[in-house]
Amino acid sequence: MMDATTMNKKRMAIMLAASVLVFGGVFGFVAFRNAMIAKFFANMPTPVIAVTVEPARAEQWTSSLSTVGTLSAVNGVDIAAAAAGLVKEIQFESGQAVKKGQMLLKLDSDVEMGDLRSAQADAELARLTARRSETLVKSGAVSQSAVDKSDAELKAREAKVAGIRAQIEKKAVFAPFDGVLGVRKIDLGQYLQPGQAVVNLQNLSVILADFTVSQRDLSVVVPGQTLMLTTDSWPDRVFEGAVSAIEPQVDAKTGMIGVQGRFANTEGLLRPGMFAKVAVMRSASTEVVTIPESAIAYSLHGDSVFIVHGDTVERAVVQLGDRRQGRVAVAKGVRPGDQVVTSGQLKLSNGAKVELAGEDPLKAAAAKPTARE
Repeated sequence: MMDATTMNKKRMAIMLAASVLVFGGVFGFVAFRNAMIAKFFANMPTPVIAVTVEPARAEQWTSSLSTVGTLSAVNGVDIAAAAAGLVKEIQFESGQAVKKGQMLLKLDSDVEMGDLRSAQADAELARLTARRSETLVKSGAVSQSAVDKSDAELKAREAKVAGIRAQIEKKAVFAPFDGVLGVRKIDLGQYLQPGQAVVNLQNLSVILADFTVSQRDLSVVVPGQTLMLTTDSWPDRVFEGAVSAIEPQVDAKTGMIGVQGRFANTEGLLRPGMFAKVAVMRSASTEVVTIPESAIAYSLHGDSVFIVHGDTVERAVVQLGDRRQGRVAVAKGVRPGDQVVTSGQLKLSNGAKVELAGEDPLKAAAAKPTARE
């Protein structure tokens, strides 16, 4: 019979053999699975990504100096009454277009009218006294000093009448120039203080753009030079104007100099207070390579585009310049005629296979009519 020690050794050998078989099977299965996965991906067909493309173009662009400006009306003011009083009449509506000299507001002037009638009566009495003194002085009944005193009294009375009339005129408020009124800020029966704003008036026929340029660019900015202006409110519109004035002094703290441009605003699209992008156009033009803004992929490592070569794409790092009407000038990285991807870039990587789609989905969505249309 086997002793206990021999039996234990035998059981241990059996357990070790079983463990080797189990773990060997597990490791073998894992290796087999990894090999099959690698084989699957190795034989998997490369996906083809649908993209839209557009060729880079060589264009003649006039170089420009870009800056940001603030718009103001050629004439704009908060209309206010020059005298205190109760609002008796309001002769305008909010948003109304008015002409120069049109009455907008009338304050109560009953007290002043009473004072005027009293002053006119005093002035008439002084006028009669002066005439009588002139008649009597010829006969020697009164002295010349009496005549002079009566003339002085007449002038004082007439001056008082004129002063009261001026006060009454201040009780009416008139439009100082043609323009469009804003929102009314007063009501009937309200007591106004001198200088209290009644309504805002803006002449929108001409808009001024105030901006600054560096002193190093002062040599290229002259009165009459062409300006191009764009705003966020009308991103597809470019407004053309000209430099109308240049500050004679450079700001010693910033090295900047103020410039003002003048823009016709017949449609009333530009409004005072807007911020706008202003481009000062230089006289000489240069040839640049341009691509659509939608072709650019922005990242922290630099801007890039995808250029199509046959059925694959290549990522190209680009150096960008001016932007105009949806296109960007490229100083480096793209040549005229290169087919750049304009949609589908998010799925692309260098060397990816592509096929050309029929239409840019972004342009198609923009062109598709809405339910309201």
